[in-house]
Amino acid sequence: MQIDIALEPEYAASELAELAVLAEQNGVSTIWVTNDPQARDLFMLFTRAAEATKKIRLGVMAISPLEVHPLKLTGALLTLNEMSNGRASLVVGGGGAILANTKLDLSRRVRAVRECIDIIKETSATRPLNYPGELFPVWNFQPRWAVDTPPRVLAGANREQMLRMAARRADGIHLSDIPLPLIPDIRQTMATELAANDRTLENFEFNNFWAFHVKADRTAAEREARSRLVLRGMLMPHYIRPFLSEADTQLVRDNMQSFYAAFHKHSDVIPDVPEPIIDTLLKNLTLTCASSELDAHLDVLHEFAAAGLTHITLGLHDDPADAIRLIGERVVPAFKP
Repeated sequence: MQIDIALEPEYAASELAELAVLAEQNGVSTIWVTNDPQARDLFMLFTRAAEATKKIRLGVMAISPLEVHPLKLTGALLTLNEMSNGRASLVVGGGGAILANTKLDLSRRVRAVRECIDIIKETSATRPLNYPGELFPVWNFQPRWAVDTPPRVLAGANREQMLRMAARRADGIHLSDIPLPLIPDIRQTMATELAANDRTLENFEFNNFWAFHVKADRTAAEREARSRLVLRGMLMPHYIRPFLSEADTQLVRDNMQSFYAAFHKHSDVIPDVPEPIIDTLLKNLTLTCASSELDAHLDVLHEFAAAGLTHITLGLHDDPADAIRLIGERVVPAFKP
């Protein structure tokens, strides 16, 4: 299992380049930056990192074709891919962060993601693309300069329809915050769908975002994790039922405003939710501990690998350079063959 990292989109291009160099030096496979419509343009943000690194993959996650037309998205991705000599990756998603700032019609988002992936993957420097899409028809599209190794295009998929589409069209899937008990069924779904389309799991990327809150001080790690707990799959019932009772699941859903308030205030205080429930959420949706305890917490990552993940993306928040060094020293070596 390869170790990736994901950063929040708050860094200037020079800062991201420094973090990318550090991640490359520490054996990280891909550095992802998460999409936020209020942040800097992610493809432009990666330009200095592309120049400063040689091996690490540079990934943007997740952008919806409902916010950027597939032709413009293809052009931006292929430009980054050219600048990095074939090291660009993209997660195409159905909605994501854009929903916080605008209303989109998501009724055909699986179709939109499918057509976007098709357009990116079928674009060629040697022949014009004519694509009879229902949502995004394209004709006579041929960026003749795009001759590098093609970028990897993953689908941001957590539920069945998107997963099945991804097995037919994408280079892989990028899950988000999916707890361990759900991974085997997803892997089986992917294996079945891939086989039905004359594809195999070989070279198919099976990735999952997993929040990494590990600091020298356990209290600081828990404070960070608690303040961002609402982001973990937005605590939807599908994510938390595998380890919470139906009554506790409903209690979480009834108190979502408490989780949102903690996030907006950068607070670890989550009123009206019993501490045992919060502890259970942290245990099952994050890796949260003191750095001195990290080795004992690597079991969950090994279990993810055993369940079939080819990559895991460790989501970093505050003090990312410290986390990258720790990952290089203690996590990456644990997964080398």
